[in-house]
Parts: sequence; C-alpha cells; structure tokens
Amino acid sequence: MILKAILLMFTTLLGGFSFLWNPNLKPARVELVLVFVGSYLFSIVVLHLLPDLFAQHVPSPKVSTYILLGFFLQLFLSFFSKGIEHGHMYETWQPSQESRLSTPGLLIALCIHALLDGTILTNAIAVHPHHAHTTNKILIGIMLHKAFDGLALVSVLSKLLHNTKKVSLYLVFFSLVSPIGLCLGKYCGQQFLLSPNGFTALTAIATGSLLHIATIILFETVPHQGVNFLRFIVSLGGAGLVLVLEYLH
Repeated sequence: MILKAILLMFTTLLGGFSFLWNPNLKPARVELVLVFVGSYLFSIVVLHLLPDLFAQHVPSPKVSTYILLGFFLQLFLSFFSKGIEHGHMYETWQPSQESRLSTPGLLIALCIHALLDGTILTNAIAVHPHHAHTTNKILIGIMLHKAFDGLALVSVLSKLLHNTKKVSLYLVFFSLVSPIGLCLGKYCGQQFLLSPNGFTALTAIATGSLLHIATIILFETVPHQGVNFLRFIVSLGGAGLVLVLEYLH
C-alpha cells in the first residue's frame, strides 16, 4: 500500500516537474502519448473496473446509476477545471482564459477527481488481493493518468500565476491527494466506516469519472487534426498493451 502511494505521488511530481524543466515540450508529441494513456485507461475500465463492479453483491441497476452519476459528476467538475484533467489544456490553453479560471476552483475540482482515483485503486486491491498482476495493471493506468494531470496542472498554473515556487507548492500538494484517497479508502474499509455496498457505490462513481476522462481523451475532436491515422494506431497500442499484460501474466 505504501509503495503504491509513493508511486502515485512520484509520477504526479514527475509529470509536473517535466514541464517546469522543459516548458517547450512539443504539443504534438505530448498529444500522442496522451492518446495512448487514454486508450489504456479506457481498456482498463472495460476489461477490469466494470466487470469487477457488476460482479459484486449490488443490484446491477444501482451500480449502473452510480457509474452514470460519476460520469456526470466529472462533467460538472470540468466546468471548474476547464478540462485540465483531460490533458488537452496543455495544448489549447490561451491567456484569454485566465479570467475564466479560478485557482482554488481548479484545485478543488482536480482534488475531488484525484481522491476518486485513489478509491479505484483501493477497490482493485480489495477485489484482487491475490492477483497482483491485475492490481498492477490498474496502478499503471492511474500512474500514467496522474503524470498527465501533473503536467497539465503545471502548464496552466505557470501561465496563470507566473511564480515557479507557488506552482511547485501546488504541485506537491496535488501529488498527495491520490495517495491520501488510497490510504483513506483502505482505512475506511479496515475500520468498517463504510459498508461494502457504500464502498461499491463510491467505486462506481469513481469509475464513471475515469470513464469520462478516458472517452474525452480518445474521442474529443481536435479541429486542426481531424481524422488522424497515427492517433488511431497509438490508441490501438494503448489497448494492445493492456491485452498483452492480460494474457502474459
């Protein structure tokens, strides 16, 4: 558990500081890596997170409702985060958007989503306590997602605050949120502070949120690119990696 928490924090910091160290990252290359990550996340949701939820002792219509709730919760949070958690803000951010973005609102929205990410991993550990390979596949997906969250957050805050020290402090704070969600979920489960059905509902909401992120990354229209065969191949690569890991354990 501690190792997983450290990895989540490290990848978030790595993503954020990679922009501070090299603010001239080429958006086209970042975009392709983001598509790969989105495809990986989408495949994890379809192959593991959804089947795990529907296999638990909660009526399927209720699980579906919670997933739908999570999907639209993330859509609501996007009004405050302006879609930074999708990673595309790195490329599409314009200075004119500064007046429409509140730093506290941005951080609160991203932190809510980050806490939910931690919940997903907690559930994966609980459902697959003796299948580390399954948990590790989900962990890899969340880590990749956190790296891009960190990069996108720093890229926007750098233009918004123009203060590297403040940006770094915000990044460090944000890097702790998913590990806190992971540990908090574990603690609530061990102390029975949340019923099994309640934990399933929370995980379903978190899965719906991640499903929203993954589908937006994959299917969001980028006007100047249109239909891009390279993006399609890269997305197949993300799904293919999940399948390879699935059948090579």
